[in-house]
Amino acid sequence: MKLYGKEQRVRLRSIIAVARFLKGTTVRAVWWQFYNDKRQEWTKRRLILASEVNLEAQTIVQLYARRWGIEPLFHNLKRWWGFNNLWQQTRTVLELWMQIRSCAWTLMQLLSLAIAEDFPMREIAPWRIGQPVTAGLVAQWLRREFTGLASHTPAHGKSRKFQRPEARHAP
Repeated sequence: MKLYGKEQRVRLRSIIAVARFLKGTTVRAVWWQFYNDKRQEWTKRRLILASEVNLEAQTIVQLYARRWGIEPLFHNLKRWWGFNNLWQQTRTVLELWMQIRSCAWTLMQLLSLAIAEDFPMREIAPWRIGQPVTAGLVAQWLRREFTGLASHTPAHGKSRKFQRPEARHAP
């Protein structure tokens, strides 16, 4: 079968069963193994349960393999966007929070494109000179610039204009 971008030797076994732990739902259980050419042996058996019992075992394995193309997205959503903490939010709060996070992410991406020429690469990441400016580098730079900013004096007295604090020097 063609899986994960290349031809693979695969062993398949399939059965239609009633899954007691899924409240008696009828499922197609597919056990599958790859043949590892480097080790000259079959990998350990894996189990996939599919609620679409009319699908063949080969189709189920191919559909399962296609999901790995989006796994990095789910990883980023959980790790960097904080989706793992969303279970406790109401729908309204969730939608507002997602709008704020999406706007922040988009602005960071746009900022990394806009300031590429003037970015202080030598100060932030000298080992990356000659490489493109990424949103992560911009975030690192912004954290560095705004850490220690006095929150109780954000504006200059009468003019109410923002005053950048003096540069701090480490002792």
